[in-house]
Amino acid sequence: MDGSSADPPVQGQNRTTDPDLRDEDLAQLEILTLLIILVITLIGNILVLAALYSRRHYRRQIKMPRMYYFILHLSIADLLTGIFNVLPQLWWDVSYRFPGNTNWSCKVVKFVQPSGSFLSSYILMAIAIDRYRAICHPLTYHAWNSRRSRIMILTAWCTAFTFCIPQITIFSYQEVKPGIYDCWASWDQDWGERAYVTWFSISVFIVPLFCLVYTYTCICMALWQNTTYPTTSPHKIISRAKINTIKQTIAVITLYIICSLPFIFAQLWQTWSLNDTVYPVFQDNAVLTIIMLLSSLNSCVNPWIYLLSNRELITALRTLCINILSYDDTKLVMDTASGVSSSRDGGRRTDSDNMTMGTFLNRPSGLSYTTPDDNGR
Repeated sequence: MDGSSADPPVQGQNRTTDPDLRDEDLAQLEILTLLIILVITLIGNILVLAALYSRRHYRRQIKMPRMYYFILHLSIADLLTGIFNVLPQLWWDVSYRFPGNTNWSCKVVKFVQPSGSFLSSYILMAIAIDRYRAICHPLTYHAWNSRRSRIMILTAWCTAFTFCIPQITIFSYQEVKPGIYDCWASWDQDWGERAYVTWFSISVFIVPLFCLVYTYTCICMALWQNTTYPTTSPHKIISRAKINTIKQTIAVITLYIICSLPFIFAQLWQTWSLNDTVYPVFQDNAVLTIIMLLSSLNSCVNPWIYLLSNRELITALRTLCINILSYDDTKLVMDTASGVSSSRDGGRRTDSDNMTMGTFLNRPSGLSYTTPDDNGR
């Protein structure tokens, strides 16, 4: 049994019985959708990484706080989704056939395509476990050192790429029609496709979902019980910063479910060949194709949640922009003053000239704008 429809990580391919048929209108819609997702994903996650860099650099911090350490790796995972999954699929849709033209390139692309999805799911699990220990077991959480956080992240990376290995054996560059070659899935047994799609759905979505539901249910119960104590009670140990962090992560989890569930459900439904007369929406090729694109949508949503709900990251990003603009303005004034000085003094410059360049902008040259921590830490 051969067919590209068997591959969960590949979104947006036209699912036709004849591999030489193509709906051009649908293909243009796919290309536009993938392009929008790619641009938003790259911009959002690059901004998050820039904000994290600014926060650490201008605060002169050597050690990154644990939550921001998780956000860093989540942004990297979302970037991997955009670069390794959305971008190859966009290129594939533009060229229609796999553009690699070699078997090894087919296997490499198929290996890295689902890596971002796996990694994002497992890092979200790591964040949930970390928040669970911080809120539900605050006394033992202090013994939960940064080494354990690094171990969780390393485990997420190793597990994600290990689960991508089956892609190498399933896909190959083969002839799908006389004289036409493509990167295609092959199944030795009729049950192979169902087994793989089911395993993929369980490992990338269902298991993480159970973990997230359990941990955040416990967290919400702990927060609810915490509000029943008087303000002066020693049990009142949940800080406003922690509550804000919980709001961020719950928003990420909610959108993770909204973005991933339609794709997983449609993929399982199509693979197991259930009665489409009950859910005729899956008989519409265009609707099914767009649903398949939603699994990548989660990677372009995550960074904007953290940016819009975290004042500290916004402040850090603003600081970085101000310093970049300040550097450009100062450099422009220095270049202008250098030309004037060269024409008057034969190219000689003095220390007073450098002082003038800074005061010209009503601030010392190279001033680094910093602001106090908005969360009080």
